[in-house]
Amino acid sequence: MKLSVIIPTRGDQNMQNIITCLNRQSYKDFEVIFVVDKKLDTGHKMHDMWNIHYITNLTHNIPHNNASALRNLGIKEARGEFVQLMDDDEQFDTDYLGKSLLLWNHYYTKLHKDFVLTPTLMYRKTWEIQNQWFSHFNYFISRPIPQRLWSKQWGYIQMYSWNSLLAPAHIFKENLFDEQLDFVYEDLDFSYRIYHAGHPIIVLRDLKIYHMERYKTQLEKARVGNADSAYRKAKHRMVFVKKYWSFFQKIQFYVLGFWAQPLRLIAKILFYAKWNQKWLLIKQVIKWTFSLL
Repeated sequence: MKLSVIIPTRGDQNMQNIITCLNRQSYKDFEVIFVVDKKLDTGHKMHDMWNIHYITNLTHNIPHNNASALRNLGIKEARGEFVQLMDDDEQFDTDYLGKSLLLWNHYYTKLHKDFVLTPTLMYRKTWEIQNQWFSHFNYFISRPIPQRLWSKQWGYIQMYSWNSLLAPAHIFKENLFDEQLDFVYEDLDFSYRIYHAGHPIIVLRDLKIYHMERYKTQLEKARVGNADSAYRKAKHRMVFVKKYWSFFQKIQFYVLGFWAQPLRLIAKILFYAKWNQKWLLIKQVIKWTFSLL
């Protein structure tokens, strides 16, 4: 089998939508592995759909919403020569899978080594680019630095903040997701470790996938959301930087970067959160920022 498509899902309407996209693909030599979160309604299981199977019995010990662990289950089960990681709230054109493989082969002739291919992520079906790539992680301001291809057709990247990644299966199987990292940082960490393992990651301007995320509040767009997500972002930021910092980066981080993210989050909480939420959210950010020192 040429390609394994791995999709974590809760089994809701998003799952129905992405199955529709997959069944419309002009390219046919692929399997689909749905790694199903605990919330799956068995009524959503469509066993009569071709080349689709589900991993449900292995997820009972995984904390709800641990996307890293769910994706690892799918990667380990994949039988294809290539693996395509996706989320269930993505949509794509009818030639997307076939085009991606053709483009991978095209750039392989340029790079002469195995690599990871990423598309440009579009916000819903609009002209707005939601994510293209990150050039590096800046320890002074404690955040990845976004870039744009502009007129270039493609470019090298270090990190990608979505999981629409295509690569030979062995790259993902040898560099699994770190299950201690989740919520915002799991994709950054996964792609960054692949980059450090010596596998080039490239983003293409004209290969597009559409992120059909639900409409979010300003607080959710600020990556704060509720108390749980505020705590997870603060915690996983600290896990990420401790994992990669050098001596010089430690100095940069503690001079300014350590304070940069919590202050940004607190400012957004003060501006966007309801009065009865503000203190609870701020406590979560402070708690997990300082608990991992």
